[in-house]
Amino acid sequence: MKKIFALAALAFAATTACAADNSWYVGGDVGSTKFKGNGESDTKTGFGATVGYQLNTNVAFEASVRRLGSAKDSGVKLSVNAIQLSALGIAPINNEFSLFARLGVSRNSLDFTVNSAEVSFHKTKAFFGLGAAYQIDKALSLRAEYANLGNNKVDVAGVPLESKIHQFNLGLNYAF
Repeated sequence: MKKIFALAALAFAATTACAADNSWYVGGDVGSTKFKGNGESDTKTGFGATVGYQLNTNVAFEASVRRLGSAKDSGVKLSVNAIQLSALGIAPINNEFSLFARLGVSRNSLDFTVNSAEVSFHKTKAFFGLGAAYQIDKALSLRAEYANLGNNKVDVAGVPLESKIHQFNLGLNYAF
């Protein structure tokens, strides 16, 4: 009986792989990143670049780099960046429109420069996102997404700082 189930699972996986769209794509987006922590909130404009592989109609994998935001004030320069790997579960609504959920891991970096002295903090966090995509033509799609990068805690000279990071992105993808 176990062999029959294993054979059925293998046959299902093979037919899914054969029916797959199997396409590489690249994308870019611009968005708003909201930082909340220690009783304060700030919003910065960010942007990102993505390389992805759509395994089939319902599954894709992506690697992204993002500038979440930057600021400069009174000789202090701050930049927040992320490198992300994620899997997408895609639910096509029709030929043009689909919804997706994202689950992945993000390496968030906070870089300070104060009077030419540089300090960096790094946190690796699980993150999730929800979004929608509209297929403009065979190769080009428009995407909108909300992503939650979690609660990032760092210790700056004995002072604990905490920041919740949320993103709202709008972008284009081009499939090969």
